[in-house]
Amino acid sequence: MKTPCIGRGKFEAEQSGKTCRSMRLIHFQLRTMVDMEHQRLRNSNRSFRPGRVATGTLALLAAVLSVTVPPLATVRGQTPLAKTPPGPPTVADNVQPGASDPIPNLDQPENLARDRYVDRQRATLEMWRLRTQSRQAVQDAARDADPEVAERAAWILKQWRSASLPGVAKGPAELLLDRGSPSALASVLEQGAFDAVLVAVEESAGTIEFDQIKQRVVTLLSQRYPYYCDKAYAQGTEADLLRLLDAVAIDRNVAAACRDLKRYLGIAPDESSGGADPLPSAASLWSPAEREICLALFAMLRGDVEASIDHARQTGDPVLLRIARMLGDRWQEIADRAFELADTAATHEERVEANAWGLAATSHTGDQARFDLAKSRLTAPEPGESEMVWNIRWRALAMHGSVDQAIDVMAAVDRAAAAKVACAASRYRRAEQLCGFPLDRIDSDLDDWISDAYTDQANLPTGSIAPSMERLYALARLLVNTGDTRHAWQIYRRLTPRQVIVSPYGASLREQTLVELDLINRFDWMMDVAAAPGENAVTQRTQAIVARALNTEFDAFRKVLDRIKLVRPAADFRDRFRITFQLFRGKPPEPFDDPEDYQALLDSLLHDEQIKRSGGRTYQVEQVSLDLDIIDMLVRQGQVDLAEQGLEVLTRADELDALITAAETKTQQGDHRAATRLWQRVADRSAQYTAANALITVDHGLSYAKSVVGSWILAKRAGHRQIADQLESRLRLMLTSPSMGFRKELADHLREVGQHELAAEVLRDLIVLASFGGEDSPDFFRVAVTYVGVIDDLKETNPDALDALQISADDAVKWSDLAVLGILKTTMYHDTAFISVPLSVRKTFLQQAIETGDESLARQAIAEIESFDPLNIDYGERMLPELRKAGLQPLADSAFDRLVDRGLEHVNRFPGDATALNNLAWTAAMNQRRLDEALGLSERAVMLEPDSVIFRDTLAEVLHLLGRTDQALAIESACLLDEPDQWHLHQQIEKYQQLLRQ
Repeated sequence: MKTPCIGRGKFEAEQSGKTCRSMRLIHFQLRTMVDMEHQRLRNSNRSFRPGRVATGTLALLAAVLSVTVPPLATVRGQTPLAKTPPGPPTVADNVQPGASDPIPNLDQPENLARDRYVDRQRATLEMWRLRTQSRQAVQDAARDADPEVAERAAWILKQWRSASLPGVAKGPAELLLDRGSPSALASVLEQGAFDAVLVAVEESAGTIEFDQIKQRVVTLLSQRYPYYCDKAYAQGTEADLLRLLDAVAIDRNVAAACRDLKRYLGIAPDESSGGADPLPSAASLWSPAEREICLALFAMLRGDVEASIDHARQTGDPVLLRIARMLGDRWQEIADRAFELADTAATHEERVEANAWGLAATSHTGDQARFDLAKSRLTAPEPGESEMVWNIRWRALAMHGSVDQAIDVMAAVDRAAAAKVACAASRYRRAEQLCGFPLDRIDSDLDDWISDAYTDQANLPTGSIAPSMERLYALARLLVNTGDTRHAWQIYRRLTPRQVIVSPYGASLREQTLVELDLINRFDWMMDVAAAPGENAVTQRTQAIVARALNTEFDAFRKVLDRIKLVRPAADFRDRFRITFQLFRGKPPEPFDDPEDYQALLDSLLHDEQIKRSGGRTYQVEQVSLDLDIIDMLVRQGQVDLAEQGLEVLTRADELDALITAAETKTQQGDHRAATRLWQRVADRSAQYTAANALITVDHGLSYAKSVVGSWILAKRAGHRQIADQLESRLRLMLTSPSMGFRKELADHLREVGQHELAAEVLRDLIVLASFGGEDSPDFFRVAVTYVGVIDDLKETNPDALDALQISADDAVKWSDLAVLGILKTTMYHDTAFISVPLSVRKTFLQQAIETGDESLARQAIAEIESFDPLNIDYGERMLPELRKAGLQPLADSAFDRLVDRGLEHVNRFPGDATALNNLAWTAAMNQRRLDEALGLSERAVMLEPDSVIFRDTLAEVLHLLGRTDQALAIESACLLDEPDQWHLHQQIEKYQQLLRQ
């Protein structure tokens, strides 16, 4: 029979105070000793082991406590205590593990209902500690009719579900007060106690919090994964991390992390599965389709195309099936399905998209009849089509070389957009027709065209732009492309009122003009348009557009613009804006060329006095308004000493990006000791976690990983092979991250610092992962472009690495091609990208042909390049000479002649196009053909723009090739007076001088 509940008396509390304090001290010392032994055992065990917390060490803890600590009732000399009101054990209670007799059978819920209070407390703590033995008993006790038993069991379950286990609760005290909070789980993960978090996940199964806890754990793992990996590496608990990932795999990204971590640990798939990677255990809760998607992804990663396609087929998702077939080069299957769907599609949109994919597939299979059929269907738009359908039509045509047909489809809906695409494809006559403004009347009628456009604009509601305005922008772009900058500037200068709102988001006509100028890289005009004479401010949107064009951040531009007022107090706003613009552009501002001006600017940024208000009072504070974008600006201005001074200030303040920049600088300079210290500071700073302000971001994980990359490079350079191998192993562990965005960012960084082999390994799998999409999946096009770039890097720096990595030389061509198809339905790119991107891919094809000597591929690539842009100078000056060196001289010569003939036709039509004149002359010089014609072209270009150093440099090279090297040297020497920092000019002069001496 249970003892009635009697509260503790005042006498007992007073008599036992001293004894309780001594018991706490003994308990603390013993726990510390056992914790240290527990940690030592864990550190020494790097094998795959069961992920349960109830280990022999915890059993040892219970035994030591029960043997060493005398029973509290005996020490106190009191009778056994009766039950207290229900509630979880307190801190004081937790130091009373002893009892007068052992507690057997922890798998019985009756232990929580023992007669004596001390036994109930001890049972509660032991059942909490020994989860494996007591789990079912605790779950049963949680449903007990006795309120105290149920509440004790609920307390134990709460600890388990919040990852509170012995030896783990070492986070900030405030976190331990609320074990159910997100910060509590984060605190446990910060300790690397993955097994404890696994307990929390397992115990939450069947509760309404289960999905939330898994999502919370995945978020934390994704954001802090590099740091947790280092914890696992140091403690030897990679297997615990794997089990945790396996239990919380809520999507294919986490599943991919499980797969990659198994490979890192050397855990091969079960032979009974035929080498197939199993899904994580948490995938049992996924939908059947999601499981099939993941299996298709895994199969593609291991190179089993058939299995991948089969799993993709099981999903019932035609898009996924097409992706699997594309990755497996099954273009015939794609074509068959596309034409079947085009004939049976239920909706107009599905039919048009099917024809687009039919066009793409037959361009690979070489089925000309079906290619022409798909093309004819795409060139016949129907009335009332949506913008999406219209985009699919013209984009598919443009991407596959049918540029003229694509322009026609565009013109039926948006003539201005079609004209801009025509300009990008060097179809200037067609662009003129689409603009609707005859160029032979531009001198007399341009003012009227602009006035009429303003009339049309006035008749539209606010937030819309008149088609005639759009066509004026297209006309201006045409004029820039054909060398008539005078009339182009006249248009842009007139389209600048801030009060005319032309978008639903409040953008003004001036801001639209700035965007247009950014697209054609006319920074000098942007500077003049952004701030008009007499204005004393510009909009934030204007500053943002300008900052983006200058490749800097809005805040950096704003800070410098604000501080220029102190350096040049007499200047009006427009002059200050122009100074700021030129500073970030890298051009010395004319009224800002004194070194003292730069020093004054830096000082004002380092001591920026700001007015603050608090409690109705106003006071002044000083802060540092410097950032890395401003440091970069100082470097571009040649103020290296000031940049270093500013960087030192930010570094002393432990500004993370500044620390990384300083560490990278010291690494490049070969200062091993300083770089090592700085990388360690980066690691310490980026590993910081404060629950109060939740400083958990993917960028922090990236910064921490960068510190390991920097240390790895230093170790390799110093010849510390063992240390370098350990650091590389840590990096490879980090690269099993469930965050695909992190993998992409770290691969980019590895490429930037010249670690191309590891970058290629990462991107080889990431490109497949990105192909299948999903949450946090990076943009496939960007991943593909980066991967192709890394392959090109390896071809130049370490060709043998491609074989070692089993990367085919054809991969660059394959993924370049697929990258284009990846942007068919995206809204991220401007219309002209559907000319420039596939054109770039055809150049990749031509480069492959040059490297392999494949004349057939070269001929096809040249034909397609000409279809995209018949006046493309880049391939003419850069690739045709390489083609000639590869032994394909007749093909190169014929392509060169066609390019020059078309160029001559263009400059005859547009005789004021100095850029085209110069480019043709330079192309001729690089190919060393038709040099007499090149001389005339170059002289005309110089006559049109005599101040251009670039044009005069071209003329010098042509004269040299014609045997007039003395004249070339004289011209080049004069160029050097204008541009003394141009290294190319120094090289040319040295070349000419050597030839003349010989």
